Amino acid sequence: MHILRSGARSIRDQALTLVSHMPRRQFATIVAGELDDYSKRRLAMSKAHWVQMSLPADLHPLRQIDTAKRLARLLQDQQTDVVHAHGFQAAFTALYARRHLRRKPAVICTPYGLPGLDDRPALQRRWVATAARWVVREADMVIVHSEHESLQLQTLAPDPLHNLRIVPEGVALESLREDFEPGAKRRLVGLDPGAAVVGVMAPPGARGIRCFLEAAQTVMARTPNVDFVSIGEDAKTEEFAGIAHNLGLSGCMVFLGERADVVEVIASLNVLVIPADYPGARYHAVHALANGIPLVVAAEGGLPEVVSDVKQARTVPPDSPAALVDALSDFIDAVPQAGDDNLYDDELGFSYRDLLVAGTVIDLDSRGLDPVAGKQLDEQQAAVQRTIQRHSMRRMAAQFADFYAQLADRCVTGIRRES
Repeated sequence: MHILRSGARSIRDQALTLVSHMPRRQFATIVAGELDDYSKRRLAMSKAHWVQMSLPADLHPLRQIDTAKRLARLLQDQQTDVVHAHGFQAAFTALYARRHLRRKPAVICTPYGLPGLDDRPALQRRWVATAARWVVREADMVIVHSEHESLQLQTLAPDPLHNLRIVPEGVALESLREDFEPGAKRRLVGLDPGAAVVGVMAPPGARGIRCFLEAAQTVMARTPNVDFVSIGEDAKTEEFAGIAHNLGLSGCMVFLGERADVVEVIASLNVLVIPADYPGARYHAVHALANGIPLVVAAEGGLPEVVSDVKQARTVPPDSPAALVDALSDFIDAVPQAGDDNLYDDELGFSYRDLLVAGTVIDLDSRGLDPVAGKQLDEQQAAVQRTIQRHSMRRMAAQFADFYAQLADRCVTGIRRES
């Protein structure tokens, strides 16, 4: 049984995609929690059952007790062997519910980072930290997505966490439409098809966006005909629009909100910047690499691990406009003249966007004039492929399936001994 709340979109999508990749002959899957209509449709497509139930958003004792009792009844009725809780709050509720059961299922916690503490009063911070320590100590297994996240969780417990496992975040690659064309996508979102386009993902709280705008001002002054685009709802505000205006970026900066076609928007860029680590950052990074888009990521969280051996990526200190400018300069090699709006040449079969990226080779001597990579890109392509495979959703699902099977066997063995 999976327990999750649909509010956090990236966590929701990660959990739903994991469920869809589980072998149905081996596992009967139930998802319980606060589920939106999209989640219910996805679960129906995956042949998974779901139960709508409210989950507490805090540690209020009465709400926790009430939810734990309802969840305990559900676990008992379904004879659940393994509970996979997505987030600290869901894991706390699952572990509290298990205390009411004689037949105790195994509990896996995927915390997705540390619980938020900075914006809480001192007393609440102590409560939350204590609850988080209890969760990582009592859970049968704690799954994190990076070595950095593992080190973070170790700070919660005085002793080593032997139940900790590292599984890279899985990404189900989305293929581009056969008729996808970068220039058309740029026109659709209000960008110049003939410009070099630098995109930035807006993390929760828009961390790093101000730094990006300051770097964009310098890049614009140095290099003509460059556009910038922000992708994500948290940066689409009057505050950041005002900052962009004051920096002289009004004519070349576009703020997009959440996009269902985010993969196509990324594929139409020349460079993608990820200014902070957040749930879902690897999804965006892997899709950029898969589509040959250079990356600039902040040296924060587990992001450096994602691009550690990839040549078409740079790592920069967080909140350093100067370092970001230098990294972007490595990739913006040549820019078409203003007015060249034929970004894609139908006869030659490649996009002039490719010519803007340093290191890209177009071999016009190949049969049919199709673009092929030069030999110097072989090592880079191999590194990108390794990164994609490391973050494959199929690989992640296979690892979780092994964990589920191990814990289910342990649970059944324990029940037999008690009986």
